[in-house]
Amino acid sequence: MLKVIFFDLDNTLWNHNLALKKTIESVYDYLLENYSIPKDKAKFIDMFNECNVKVWTEYKEGKISQKEVRINRFIDLLAFYGISDKDLVIKLDEFYISLYPTWPVLFEGATELLEQLKGKYPLGLITNGFPITQEVKLKNANIKHYFNWIVYSEAVGKTKPNKEIFDYALKEAGISGKEAVYIGDEFDVDIIGAKNAGMKTIWVRKQDNRSGKLPEIPATASLYADYMVTDLKEIVDIVKSIESC
Repeated sequence: MLKVIFFDLDNTLWNHNLALKKTIESVYDYLLENYSIPKDKAKFIDMFNECNVKVWTEYKEGKISQKEVRINRFIDLLAFYGISDKDLVIKLDEFYISLYPTWPVLFEGATELLEQLKGKYPLGLITNGFPITQEVKLKNANIKHYFNWIVYSEAVGKTKPNKEIFDYALKEAGISGKEAVYIGDEFDVDIIGAKNAGMKTIWVRKQDNRSGKLPEIPATASLYADYMVTDLKEIVDIVKSIESC
């Protein structure tokens, strides 16, 4: 019996990629005005994305701390442009953190989906994002009130896809894995982790902002993803089908 629905936030409900792009464009404009960097915004964004993916991968693997994620990505980015300036790194980090979570960039249908589900089920959120930014996102997007539980990896001490964070969320909700559905966009992080905790899973396959392509479906997809969607509007009908199982 389905009792609780859990969500991921970034790139599932809230458009992280768009917010990141808008924020890094502002960082670029600041640097271009005050420092000697090439006039190539697209390259700058690509370089930040590369640096950001690197540190977040290390964070999910437990190799670096939250503070190191925030600082190291700008150390690496500036190093690409031949700049070594600790004060500037701190300034850019503070600027980024003050702007990035403020964009109210929910995906189309996100609020409507939460509204439809909230009337029938308690909802929860499980996120690797830092509380300092996630709280602002939820407030500015006006969706925090939909969630009965918000589970931060920082508080648990384990990031997705570790089974422990999903188990923690299930314990908070007072249910077993078979009584929950988890909805997320990252196959390796969200879907595998939730399935290993015994949950039903819905994989939201989002188009890549740069390539415009959907993520490839891995050979192991059927082992972990019970359902796959490309539009949030598909989820209500899936939930109804799970109810009838």
